[in-house]
Amino acid sequence: MRYIGTIVKPQGVKGELKIYPDDKNLEIYKNIKNIYIDNKKIAIKKLTLRQGFLYMFIDGVSDRNMAETLRNKEVFVDDKELTLKDDMFFIEDLLNMDVVSTDDEFLGTITDIQSYGATDVITILDTDNREIMLPHLKSIFLGVTKGKMVVNKSRFEEMKTCIE
Repeated sequence: MRYIGTIVKPQGVKGELKIYPDDKNLEIYKNIKNIYIDNKKIAIKKLTLRQGFLYMFIDGVSDRNMAETLRNKEVFVDDKELTLKDDMFFIEDLLNMDVVSTDDEFLGTITDIQSYGATDVITILDTDNREIMLPHLKSIFLGVTKGKMVVNKSRFEEMKTCIE
């Protein structure tokens, strides 16, 4: 189960819900068919993504009064229903992941990821037991293969040296 947002209010009089999403990339939600509220599975009748919010009609909610009872409820979804591109991951899926070079040399472990708007900053505990904070740049981080974060070793070492 993954938290996807909070119901902020009813939208209109026919029971539509307005949900403030946890992730700003709304496209990951476009194919969900069911949500969970209070551990109860509920089918989605209609889902639209607009203006940074999720709007949905769900089974069992047919008017504004019923929708109002769900205000401020947290909404969850089964991970399998989310649409992630091959190069997309949730932060918690990357934590504690090994960092390796293209020739599979172990360089460290991801311990934290902070989102600062322009780019994420990845904290790595290296083989010398030092924390290194690097910007998530495609020139450094090449992707995930076989459950490991693969990096360009020369760029990794270059950036590591710059911050020492």
